[in-house]
Amino acid sequence: RTVTRAKPQPRTRIVAMTIIQYFAALLAMGALLAYFAQRMYKIGLTLMATSPTPYGARFASGILRSFAYDEDAFFSADGASKEVAAKRRAGFHALAESFEKQFPKTLRAAETFLDGISDLRFTDTNRVPFPFQKLVREKLNVASLAVSSEGPNILDLDGNKTLDVSGSYGVNVCGYDNYKRWISEGWEKTKDLGPVLGPLHPVVGENLAMIKAVSKLDEVSFHMSGTEAIMCAVRLAAFNKRRKLVVCFAGAYHGWWDGVQPGPGNERAVTDVLPLKDMSPASLAAIKARASEIACVVVNPLQGFNPNSPPPNDLVLMTSAIRKAASNETMDHYAVWLKTLRATCTECDVPLMFDEVYTGFRMAPGGAQEYYGVNADMVVYGKTLGGGMPVGVVCGKKRTHASLRPRTPPESLVRHRHVLGAAVDDGLDERVSQVGDEP
Repeated sequence: RTVTRAKPQPRTRIVAMTIIQYFAALLAMGALLAYFAQRMYKIGLTLMATSPTPYGARFASGILRSFAYDEDAFFSADGASKEVAAKRRAGFHALAESFEKQFPKTLRAAETFLDGISDLRFTDTNRVPFPFQKLVREKLNVASLAVSSEGPNILDLDGNKTLDVSGSYGVNVCGYDNYKRWISEGWEKTKDLGPVLGPLHPVVGENLAMIKAVSKLDEVSFHMSGTEAIMCAVRLAAFNKRRKLVVCFAGAYHGWWDGVQPGPGNERAVTDVLPLKDMSPASLAAIKARASEIACVVVNPLQGFNPNSPPPNDLVLMTSAIRKAASNETMDHYAVWLKTLRATCTECDVPLMFDEVYTGFRMAPGGAQEYYGVNADMVVYGKTLGGGMPVGVVCGKKRTHASLRPRTPPESLVRHRHVLGAAVDDGLDERVSQVGDEP
């Protein structure tokens, strides 16, 4: 019987296959090592550039508990002597009694129907540090009721005039009397149409031209608040760049949306927001290294007054300490930083967004862009645009607004036109055109 044996494979072929497999394994290992090295490099840069404040504050908020001083501790919290504490107590109670005499109608009305408004409790929390809040709320109820305004003064139910030093949280740029007149004139121009949803009043076109002249950008999207406008702007950037990471800077506030709040008060895990150190070369390096992941870089231009710290409110902006910190030299440094950031974003093809909801047009007629001499890819405005009426605006280049074409959300246009429409007839369009003519 004949037995057929398999032909043995040539030894050279086996050796050749072994060498190919060996080099393939080396290439795979090399690629893997390069990938991990790049990842570690990015992680290292990110750690150096990331501000620890939001994460530290968020961690601490879960450990620390709120507490309130009793009356004895309230007046001697700084270790004051009994004599000094007694004088403080007497002065505090005298002030509380004067409130009761000066604001009787306002206080009674507040107790009647303001108890269920949580917004007031939120704003009231920021008045004094939390250990002192309980007694201040009990004894010094300033109430939040007013019936009219005259110039910079607000009148309450008892006829008291109070000077509005905060400018209604910054939206009162032109003065209440001007806004009241514009609202009246704007309503006269648009009342025949009413709150129609869909078709737009012709005055919207006039408003659009003014906003484009101020922002120096191509397209405008209207919304109902600054926070809503930020939400839209971030989503537009993420959609058009096909990236999800949003870069902001330490201390900056961009509204109550949890998508831009890495710090305490946000109950969801924020993995798509990267809070970097302001005015730091490490931050620029991190942006360059992670450019392919970044949808946009959001800047609050007010941080030039207070880099890497919580944004100062209007009262703080008036103090000598802030004025000293916000010297020309400090602002010049911040302008240089913004120009460098602008160059980095351009180099990396990352949209730069200015959140001007807070600053509005107080820094310059053309906003922070004009003040610092830096043009952003997207600019967000808020209630300042309508003198306090509910409005938010996202301005951007055509490529950043691609997902909004061909439709436009018209519902918010109804709300703002009553103020801006009248402003056109008041010579404001002429002043805006001067801004638009600037280089």
